[in-house]
Amino acid sequence: MNGNFVLYPFSRPPLPFEKVKITSPLANSFGLELAEDVISQENIPPYDVATRDGWAIATEDKHYPLKSPAIVNGEGPKYLEVDSYCWINTGGYLPERADAVVSNKEPSDPEFGLDTYPLENVLPKGSEWQRGELILKAGTVLAAAQQALLFEAGIQEVTVYKRPSVAILATGHEIVEAGSESIVKRGRHSSNATYLSNLLNGLGLTDTAVFFAKDSAVELTSRLISLGQYFDFIITVGGTGQGKSDLLRKAIKMSGGSLIKDGTRLSSSLPFVYGKMNKSILIGLPGNPLGFICLAQRFVLPQIWSSFMTTPFPVKKVEAIMGFNFQGKAGDICVQLAPLGDHLIALPLQKGSGRSASFRDAQAIIKNPKGHHLEANQQVEAELFFNGLHF
Repeated sequence: MNGNFVLYPFSRPPLPFEKVKITSPLANSFGLELAEDVISQENIPPYDVATRDGWAIATEDKHYPLKSPAIVNGEGPKYLEVDSYCWINTGGYLPERADAVVSNKEPSDPEFGLDTYPLENVLPKGSEWQRGELILKAGTVLAAAQQALLFEAGIQEVTVYKRPSVAILATGHEIVEAGSESIVKRGRHSSNATYLSNLLNGLGLTDTAVFFAKDSAVELTSRLISLGQYFDFIITVGGTGQGKSDLLRKAIKMSGGSLIKDGTRLSSSLPFVYGKMNKSILIGLPGNPLGFICLAQRFVLPQIWSSFMTTPFPVKKVEAIMGFNFQGKAGDICVQLAPLGDHLIALPLQKGSGRSASFRDAQAIIKNPKGHHLEANQQVEAELFFNGLHF
């Protein structure tokens, strides 16, 4: 079958800018990658800490006839009088002189404290980290566990790579904003822009916005000049066709931007633009939903990911069975995956399809860089598309 949608082989050109390091409050850094090592600024814990509820004592005293006031969690260590004991809750700082917590006997017991050893039920000062000790290395992504670890270590700020800001510019006379007048009266919503915006949110990007422009080189130029002053990436939807419909390349030239030569066949395999506008990276995608989806998944997301992460863009792979014969050009074959018993069947998606159902059907690609003939019932490996929620 030769009508399948295939994205020709390509290599992603390096980003023409360096990752940006910022100092960020730890509370705002979830999902970001550390740009520098995190070093403990203090001994953690700063004092000896009780690991169980019980009675704080100094084991050197040997007998304990005196009761001192209970320790209040969160208060600095107090002084424990000789031959005395006091109540302490888990997490409380042991008073000075105290070196153990008795949790299995009451003070009225004649053997209270006699078999207690130093540091029993105690987390010693500096036993987690010593001042100047490495906690997390640069390159670590601050997921839930890592962020909790740093909070526990008393870290307030970290140096991370900045999440990029992204402007999505939907173009076309027929495009209306979501929530505006009925598409029956005005045209169609930019489902492409909504799709990409949700994917970027799923990557953890928080500074994204969708803008609109009519099919006019003048209006596009004005938008590009404005957006290029504020956003790290500008991703346009539509206006990338060849000939008279190639409004984007014309607008880039009019606004003083430049095209980036990617040295691949990507630009010729689909209406696709890769350029620079002021300090912004500009990626122009076609309005055709299927072409847009494949380029967004295979080019845009990994490219944006690499602007604030050093690890490769994560890809989930599954085993599938070809549900059709393929004999065509080399590249990524876009497929739908349908369950059949315990297996997944890869079904073809046709090129030239402008159907909105592509958002439902386009689920994965089968990499075929050599253009091999693939037969029905052949087992293959499929790379799943990111759906904005999980990989």
